Amino acid sequence: MNIFQILKRWIEIPVHHRTLFWGFVRNEIKGRFAGSMGGFLWSLLTPLANLLIYIFVFSLILKIRMRPMETGTESFAVYFLAGMLPWIAFSEALGSAADVFLGQANLISKIAFPLEILPTSGVIVPFCLNGLGFAMYLAYLAFMGYAHPAWLWLPVVVVPHMVFTLGLVTLVASLSVFVRDLRQIMGTIISLWFFLTPIVYPLSMVPGKLRWVLKLNPMYPFIDLYHQVLLFHVLSLTLLGCVTGLAILSFLGGALFFNRSKHAFADVL
Repeated sequence: MNIFQILKRWIEIPVHHRTLFWGFVRNEIKGRFAGSMGGFLWSLLTPLANLLIYIFVFSLILKIRMRPMETGTESFAVYFLAGMLPWIAFSEALGSAADVFLGQANLISKIAFPLEILPTSGVIVPFCLNGLGFAMYLAYLAFMGYAHPAWLWLPVVVVPHMVFTLGLVTLVASLSVFVRDLRQIMGTIISLWFFLTPIVYPLSMVPGKLRWVLKLNPMYPFIDLYHQVLLFHVLSLTLLGCVTGLAILSFLGGALFFNRSKHAFADVL
């Protein structure tokens, strides 16, 4: 199967298998809150509590000050949330990637269905759930006077972000079938990755000689684009081209590895 056939198959999944696909999405959402008294409310309260802790530590205790010319705002909370909310969706999807296939081992070994549905739903769910918090953040920005027509470019940033995430999730999920230690390793990788991404600090705070290292971080251009659109109200076509290229490379890498290894899943699982 060549690259174009693989792409065609992934694109057709939500169309030709929409009932099965959205069934997995609903089950994933229900499974997260099953038996919980707070239910769906926890999808808002948990990240909100974490965000408030970060803001308290870095804004009130460490007293990090923003320079509007460099960050687009004087408020640490506004700058922080612009990068943190997209990161939460990304890290949540990647953090659960190891269980995408392992968690459905019984189903995969007994029933024939398009396995591409599993990583796709594993990305859709965290992005949708965290999209609620992002919508609340946009409402707050609008209230504070940051609203701008440039926000209409947000889908152009979110789509490659999701495709990039899907590629990594598919790769990690496929590798985890054969290398079970990835379950433990991914938590450490995501924690290190977070602090190497300019989210709790602007790039301008990093010593000049080290900035090029952070710019090699594939999440850097995505977070920078969110900051640009939300706070500076501009969209760099160069940066957009960069994230689009990263999204394509990530997706192709994950999809190709998955396509070559999926036939062995049932035997290994």
